[in-house]
Amino acid sequence: MKNIFKLGILAMVLATGLTSCENEDPIGSRVTVYPEMTLNGEAVVVLTEGDSFTDQGAVSLIGEDEVEVTTTGNVDPTTPGVYDLYYSSANEDGFSAQLRRTIIVLSAEPSTINLEGTFYRNGNANNIVKIADRVYTSDNAGGLGIADAKNFIKFTFYNIDDERIYAPYQTNTSESGISVETNIGTIVSENNFTWVLYASATYGTAVRNFTR
Repeated sequence: MKNIFKLGILAMVLATGLTSCENEDPIGSRVTVYPEMTLNGEAVVVLTEGDSFTDQGAVSLIGEDEVEVTTTGNVDPTTPGVYDLYYSSANEDGFSAQLRRTIIVLSAEPSTINLEGTFYRNGNANNIVKIADRVYTSDNAGGLGIADAKNFIKFTFYNIDDERIYAPYQTNTSESGISVETNIGTIVSENNFTWVLYASATYGTAVRNFTR
């Protein structure tokens, strides 16, 4: 009798389980393909005030199909400054991709400030080399001490108009592989400038003051 009772309970459990499974909606799934975007032309464009500028745009592919790209931002090549254009596209599921192009417009006036030389931050040297009018390289843009030599940032930066300086986004600027760009920094005088580093590692967003 006990065996009959147990078999009856088992039959009820199995019947309930089967009914439950039959009533559940199947779980759907599908693969979504993300947009793959490519800039036409360079990611950083350097102009001299008054130059013409024609945006080359970007291309976005989903699989082998080209899809629409939306561009935002503006550039005024008659006014020195830093301008960003953003390109974005999305697939039918709403997943998007974005790229950026930075346009630096330098003053057409010959610079009256020469930043070449050795500057110091907290006693740590940053050697600046002039490679063209308004164009420089820095070998320790964060002003770190020698113990952190593997994180010394070496990059190219621009004197926009004798009042502002800027380093566009650059990758692998240090032995340790740091990527970085600066804010639009300030030229206080020929012997003093400041900037903030936006780096992928090691550096915070403190204002870094250099003097000579």
